[in-house]
Amino acid sequence: MKNDVLQRLAAARPAHLDPDLPTPSQVRQEELATLMSLPRTTRRARATTRSARVRRPLLSGLALATASVVAAVVMTDTAPERPGPAPSATLGSGSQVLLAAASHVERQPAASGKYWYVVETLVDRQKVPGKNYSIDIRQEVRWWTAAAKNRYWSQSLDVGARPATEADEAAWKADGSPMSWDMRDVTGEIVTYAGKGEIAHDVPGGIADSVPMGEVPLRLLPTLPTDAKALRKRLFELVDKHYNGPEWTLDRIVVEDAVQLATTLPSNPALRAAAYRLLAAEPGVRSLGDVKDHAGRTGYAVALTAEYAPGTERRLIFDKSTGMPLGQEMVSTRSGDGRKKGDLLSYTTFTMKWTNQAPPFNTDYSDPPADLRSVPVDELDVEAAR
Repeated sequence: MKNDVLQRLAAARPAHLDPDLPTPSQVRQEELATLMSLPRTTRRARATTRSARVRRPLLSGLALATASVVAAVVMTDTAPERPGPAPSATLGSGSQVLLAAASHVERQPAASGKYWYVVETLVDRQKVPGKNYSIDIRQEVRWWTAAAKNRYWSQSLDVGARPATEADEAAWKADGSPMSWDMRDVTGEIVTYAGKGEIAHDVPGGIADSVPMGEVPLRLLPTLPTDAKALRKRLFELVDKHYNGPEWTLDRIVVEDAVQLATTLPSNPALRAAAYRLLAAEPGVRSLGDVKDHAGRTGYAVALTAEYAPGTERRLIFDKSTGMPLGQEMVSTRSGDGRKKGDLLSYTTFTMKWTNQAPPFNTDYSDPPADLRSVPVDELDVEAAR
């Protein structure tokens, strides 16, 4: 718990918030937990990463950080009321599904290549202002990871927006089938049906240096234990070095890192299985049965309380035969802010493999905000590609 959270919180405070106003304890706890779960970047660095348009819809609609709570939050380590004990891993339970997926995934042959290649289709579901329908704002992000050198390349494409459901499509057609939507009050941009195609790529050492959410250094992956309890202990030790927060907050970040190990990081089969087993021990994990992901692939799913994002539930989808991750969803667990309980907030689909094919670009391509265009890279508080 070494990093000074005071400066990070102060930099993130929205201008309209008065730090002298009282804030309810639960709100203080939720805001700190959300901020602490973000990568360690300053407000300027987050703007830089945003300029590369590597959007993370998992955080859609959530207040990412406020600092009206600085003194009260940092001075307390009182945890919120925890959920009840984890259910036993009975047949059909969420724990049992994860344990079965772990058994499948650890039997997969360990592949190799120069790059771990991941394609993520990221979809943010938003209601169109002034209309009675929602749209899925879609983006595709391709990651190349040179695990041995701890370096990332990313390519981002705006692949266009679509009415979210059949009912939304009918309402969209009744609205005249518009090809663009003014979402500036919601997402800060005008989105189009056609999309813009390629909008950014980022190379190691470039101005954005954007990395997938999750901060387990790639060089440490081969050293992480493949026993679930030992893995949790080691992840907590790593988190404890980088964050200043109470134990319950650090536990939330450990779970977030475990999700990354279970999904998009280049974990070997044994480590991925250990991450599944760590998640299987989480309180309240439950089975959702057989499902199809948003790419039409059949799998089974479990639900986890998304503790870093209060009021949401994370749903992970796994291939039934291999145990490999197919995607995830974020679903609202309470009503408010224009959402109803059970509403789908965002979803992601994954495809991943090892490859020897290098990224098809070697320079940055992005359109950073005007106030960042002249800022030297070494003055940006972003972690250089490792």
